[in-house]
Amino acid sequence: MKAIQPENPIDKFYYGDTIKFSGFDWVIKDSKNKLTGPGKNYFSNSTENVWVDSLGKLHLKITQRNEKWYASEVRLTQSLGYGKYIFYLDPLPQELDKDMVIGLFMYDAHDTSNFHKELDIEFSKWGEKKNANSQYVIQPYENTPHRFQSDLNYPSKQTIAVRKRKIDFSSVYTDERPTDTTDQLIQKWKYKPENVYRTGDEKVSINVWLYKASETASLKDVEVIISKFEFVPFKFEKHKPVWPKIKIFNKSKNKS
Repeated sequence: MKAIQPENPIDKFYYGDTIKFSGFDWVIKDSKNKLTGPGKNYFSNSTENVWVDSLGKLHLKITQRNEKWYASEVRLTQSLGYGKYIFYLDPLPQELDKDMVIGLFMYDAHDTSNFHKELDIEFSKWGEKKNANSQYVIQPYENTPHRFQSDLNYPSKQTIAVRKRKIDFSSVYTDERPTDTTDQLIQKWKYKPENVYRTGDEKVSINVWLYKASETASLKDVEVIISKFEFVPFKFEKHKPVWPKIKIFNKSKNKS
């Protein structure tokens, strides 16, 4: 692993090491034993929290050390632009704790005027056991999130498709469930932004953190496995100018 320096002071917690996952370089968030967002968590770049296994799968873990809970997050080192962002999730090895959050999202640290151009797929019950455990979100959060229930005990494919004037979310089981052998679609949602979504410096992040870290006395270490990440760029048709038809007349020959 190699160290990477932040491009901007707002990225100050992305000092640490980079890892290679699904052919991309990702930088690991490290809050240097300081509480930071989201959720006022400690983020660690320890190999106890973030690693890629021999099969190429990314492991993100929430662990407790010295009476502190440490969350984990990785972020792409490059912006990819318009296209499909596809995350393949392995089944959760445990039940989703009510305060646990799994985030798959795009975020531009510099574009504060456009709410960081943040697009989220999140899995959490937000502190309430009765809540649905999944949601699609377009920031600002005042935009009503699209909430639904997922069975996280089965592997799934989560997709954010980003176009200039349309954002598509979809969630699909990638393995047949005993109760549903025909339709593997979990949920989908289309959103048309008021303004053109302009790509620039937004980067993909994946994180696992605690919504209320101070209220997790009964929580055990939690692990999330992302088996693969894919990006499929959109090939937008370029504007083709229409040239006027020009008639060419032959010069008449003078008769002698």
